[in-house]
Amino acid sequence: EINHMLEQFPITIWNSVPAIMKLFLESLPVDYRNTEINHIFLSGDWIGTDLPAKLADVAPNSELTALGGATEGSIWSNYYQVKLPVPKEWVSIPYGTPLDGQLYRVVDQRGRDCPDWVPGELWIGGIGVAKGYVGDETTTNNKFVSFKNIRWYKTGDMGRFWNDGTIEFLGRKDTQVKFRGYRIELGEIEAAINRAEGIKSS
Repeated sequence: EINHMLEQFPITIWNSVPAIMKLFLESLPVDYRNTEINHIFLSGDWIGTDLPAKLADVAPNSELTALGGATEGSIWSNYYQVKLPVPKEWVSIPYGTPLDGQLYRVVDQRGRDCPDWVPGELWIGGIGVAKGYVGDETTTNNKFVSFKNIRWYKTGDMGRFWNDGTIEFLGRKDTQVKFRGYRIELGEIEAAINRAEGIKSS
């Protein structure tokens, strides 16, 4: 079990998707405490608003940082230092603000910047943005654009800016889903099922 591994190999930094952390917390004895963990980084999916308080009980010396972004933007492009108590009106932990050297836009269907609180597509810019997809010029041209001499990646994620500059993640705009932190197109699953059915019937 994870808690036995932590006792055998004390660690100071935890980095995982939220689902793994949730499984860890659910597997612990009621009175479990770990004072060795100093920093916890969670990324790749929604972070529930109840998770920070549970972490504080188990790892009281830790600081929780929420991270977000895309593989095409060097994995992480934004962060949020979570503090307690988490506001009751929040539905999830926000994306926060861009990392140094990274940029974000919230863009409408015409490519215009959305006002604060108005949802739009999240675009990532800055030094972390990839050059494109190897051997796939069409997708590269569709997903990477230039705006005001800056290269941007169109994430397909929806979000909005709060009036203090905080970015709130609102989910996907297309049919992609996330499973254990990996983006999967539902069409890919459908195609795989169809292939399997074809093999079975042949």
